[in-house]
Amino acid sequence: MKNILRRTIALVLALVIVLSFAACAKAPAETNEPKEATITVKDMAGNEVAIPADTNSNTVATTYGVVTPFFVTLKMSDRVLATTLKNKGFLRKVDETIINTGDVGNISLDAEKLAGYAPSILLCRKTESEKIAIGKKLGIPTLSVYIETADQVIEAYRLLGQAFGCEERADELIGYIENELKEIDTLAAGIPDDARVTAICMGSKLGQVAGDNMLQTMMIERAGGICEVTEVADDMMWVDVGVENIFSKNPDFIFASSSNPLDYKVEDLYNEAAWSGMKAVQNKQMYFIPAKMDSWDMPGPAFVLGIYYMMHCMYPDVCTSEKLQEEIDNFYDFFYGKTFAGDEIGYSVGD
Repeated sequence: MKNILRRTIALVLALVIVLSFAACAKAPAETNEPKEATITVKDMAGNEVAIPADTNSNTVATTYGVVTPFFVTLKMSDRVLATTLKNKGFLRKVDETIINTGDVGNISLDAEKLAGYAPSILLCRKTESEKIAIGKKLGIPTLSVYIETADQVIEAYRLLGQAFGCEERADELIGYIENELKEIDTLAAGIPDDARVTAICMGSKLGQVAGDNMLQTMMIERAGGICEVTEVADDMMWVDVGVENIFSKNPDFIFASSSNPLDYKVEDLYNEAAWSGMKAVQNKQMYFIPAKMDSWDMPGPAFVLGIYYMMHCMYPDVCTSEKLQEEIDNFYDFFYGKTFAGDEIGYSVGD
């Protein structure tokens, strides 16, 4: 009986040893290469994403053209591998490096190109779930961004500053925007209630307006105007209300966006019989928001100039031509390191 027990124990021990050797044989060989250090950031969709910890060396690719001016003003263009260029003519005036970057598509994300660039980080508009999925599948840390309001402009600068080691510059830019908004609010607070005018902002086609949750509507209100639009924009998109709706609102001022090409000309509406009964037409108070080469109502830092411009149009005694020009010069000098004559980027203070 004891011999049987000894043989059983010996067999079990032998089996354990064999299995141990087998497990060791299957275990991957350890390497001396250290794993890349990471830090965790929270993107604009609320996702926590691990990115390379050496943020000063992180590179980026994106199909979201709205962020391109952010790269330029953060002075990190040399680390942009691929982006979509908006307002290319203006960007050529301020940063040749960004002009020479590649692209990974616009409407759709080219996975093969993206893999070839192998950026440290991919930036996607937070609503672009397919592009986000491609980035994750390729193992590229993917940050969701969304820039449609003043607060989101500031939030985007803060996120990009953290992700690319530009915190100090980001804080400077944020501070500038916040100080300008405070000054704008102070100027607007001095406008008597009975002197306030009504306004709307039209989009790229007639009958299309900025909804009540869009940047352009905030700009009108921040400039001291009363926005006549009550429709809520779906996902911050322009709202088709029809020209009859605009006629019925009959605002004192009409602004036309420069963020997208228009299928009409503001000056032509003065000669349209259907528009002749509107106060904005009768009083010659229809304006194209500058600038043709650097849109002041595109979600981005230049929206502060758009507010000053609207205030100048609606309340020229509050924001004079001299004040507007001073703000324009200060803005471009601080954000881009140079100033421009009006015809260089397509604006006129006298418009």
